Amino acid sequence: MMTHEQIALVRKSFDRLRPLPRGAGKDFYDTLFALDPSLKSLFSTDVENQGAMFVVALGLALKGLDDDGVVDESLRELGRRHVLYGAKDVHFDTFREALLCMFAQRLGPEFTPEMAEAWRAAFDRISAVMKAAAAEARK
Repeated sequence: MMTHEQIALVRKSFDRLRPLPRGAGKDFYDTLFALDPSLKSLFSTDVENQGAMFVVALGLALKGLDDDGVVDESLRELGRRHVLYGAKDVHFDTFREALLCMFAQRLGPEFTPEMAEAWRAAFDRISAVMKAAAAEARK
């Protein structure tokens, strides 16, 4: 369960990315592929466009953080689609690490340990929904 303070930290840091979604998204994917080059084969589209889509999807996922137990269907659909892309549950850890690295790079000293912990909690909550939907899709 995330605290209201954690949700506020996540949203505050995310708002800093909004002016440059393509740049932030590209940084995310560059980091992701540096952490695990094998993941590059899961993405066939232009990394800049994929990065912009990632930032938009992340923004939509963050909207549901206040709603305990209420999960947007689009997040479940995203989890199901990731099965088709070849994503596995183990990849979510690498995604989380790339996300934290991207924020640290983009925000510098503003990205405090508390903010990093808030993002870990947010990502774990989002990925739990996506993993559950992916598991259903695999059945």
